[in-house]
Amino acid sequence: MAKNFHTDNKAFMLYKDWEDIFQALDSREEIGELVMALFAYAKRGETPKLSGGTKIAFLMMRAAIERDGIAWEETCAQRSECGKKGGRPKKSDESGNTDEKAEQTAASADNAEEKPQGINDTAEKPKAFSQTKRFSEKAKKADKDIDIDKDKDTDIDIDKDKDIDKAIDKEKKKDAGTAKSVVRSFGTHKNIMLTSEQYNELESRCRSVGLSLESYISKLSQWLFTKGRHCTDPYRIISGWLDNDSKRKTAAKPKNKQGCDLSWYDDFAMNVDLSKFL
Repeated sequence: MAKNFHTDNKAFMLYKDWEDIFQALDSREEIGELVMALFAYAKRGETPKLSGGTKIAFLMMRAAIERDGIAWEETCAQRSECGKKGGRPKKSDESGNTDEKAEQTAASADNAEEKPQGINDTAEKPKAFSQTKRFSEKAKKADKDIDIDKDKDTDIDIDKDKDIDKAIDKEKKKDAGTAKSVVRSFGTHKNIMLTSEQYNELESRCRSVGLSLESYISKLSQWLFTKGRHCTDPYRIISGWLDNDSKRKTAAKPKNKQGCDLSWYDDFAMNVDLSKFL
């Protein structure tokens, strides 16, 4: 028996975009009139007498309800036809009896027409369960493969981070080496050229024996400027002066020196605070 959506279907669809149509009506009375007209048409196929904006809105909504209802009827007809094909009885045996299994299948097909939508036949459960199990196993395998790929990506990211850290450390060491090799100008006339490493070494040696590196630099700078010369290795000259003055300072004091030759005293006196002896 063919289904009729007006009498057999227990529901009809209200669409969200209809809200704008309801809000466009002039009063709540028109909205209520339109809602009751929709129920009358969906449930009994009645077309109430309406006018104005309510009539136009009803005609638009009625077309959607009719379209959905016809689709529902076609779906029911297809299911009914499939049930009949599956329940068709097999040929009778020599005794004229019909196969009992065919009769049971036909009965099951007839019952399937009356079942609400969404309820599966118990005879299909084992098949559905096995299919679900296979799909579940495939999903687990896919998830496992995805996890493996994620682990590989994580390892790649870690390797990239390590490479970046190594490159940064290499650049830092390079910058530190470059800083040590940078040549700077010192002295009153800026004609004493020393690297940062050389300057720091000389300053440390002077400080350890109580001498002043700036005094050596100033002395050499003034001498070169006066003579109009250029020194290619000021580090060697200052280092030699420092070694000689350090030895003289530690070997003997000025009061123990004999004779009147005070030329050795120039470098020593240059770094002594004479205010202590005044």
